[in-house]
Amino acid sequence: MAVINVVYLETVEDPQDSYEAIELSFGDNKKERFDSRDFVKDWYEMMKYISQSGINEKESISFSSSVDHFIMDGDKYDSAYLYIIENKPILQYSDEKIEGLEFFVHKGTKPTWDELKEYSKNKKVNA
Repeated sequence: MAVINVVYLETVEDPQDSYEAIELSFGDNKKERFDSRDFVKDWYEMMKYISQSGINEKESISFSSSVDHFIMDGDKYDSAYLYIIENKPILQYSDEKIEGLEFFVHKGTKPTWDELKEYSKNKKVNA
């Protein structure tokens, strides 16, 4: 089983202000860490890693409680769902959870799939 965990300080008023990284644990105590300090970019990079590594074909993937708490305890991110329509990747947005691969974007933005990829590629690390 693979487990996704969001690393942040829970003791601050808005946990999303203290975001640090996403960790993906799988296999025999293997762990990947995505730690640009930008949740949108790290989630994108983690999903890309899962897709390219084939983890989702070998193991079931679950979220630790930190993922739900991080998303629900703040208001800085919206969900975006990736679909392939006519062989073209498209992000769709909805207030309700819908089927599709979930990504996150900054609240109030609605980038296209290409814009999200470009953002994730160009965003610099906040050290």
